[in-house]
Amino acid sequence: GQWCTRVPLIYFGTVEWHLPDRCLCQFGREQCIPLEVPDSQRAFNGRDGRQGTRDWPTKLANFIAIWENRQLQDIVTPNQVGRLGYHDPYLDRYRQTSVRYMTLEGAADGALADGIERIKDMTTGRTELGNEDVSFIR
Repeated sequence: GQWCTRVPLIYFGTVEWHLPDRCLCQFGREQCIPLEVPDSQRAFNGRDGRQGTRDWPTKLANFIAIWENRQLQDIVTPNQVGRLGYHDPYLDRYRQTSVRYMTLEGAADGALADGIERIKDMTTGRTELGNEDVSFIR
């Protein structure tokens, strides 16, 4: 659908990007690692962009071209089946770049789930056991 299109939204001289690749899992789609956020641009002076220069089609031509070819900008991923695994590339990146928990309860639940996932990895041979891991299991 159109909601899966990664396009610039243009309001007079202001450009903001619609970035659906940042929230695909919220819509039941397989979450991919999001692309970098493109540059936005404010082309005019004035509070809302309606004042001053009215040559916005020229100043924003590159953004308008992307919008006009929006069917090429669709983010296509399959439907999500089950939960993302602990070692899913998206979650590995997310853990490195984001604040994972907003509350103490969320952190406790997340730590428990992470611990169970680590134990599962250790008992299935996905990772080798070291002294630190044996202590963690105890």
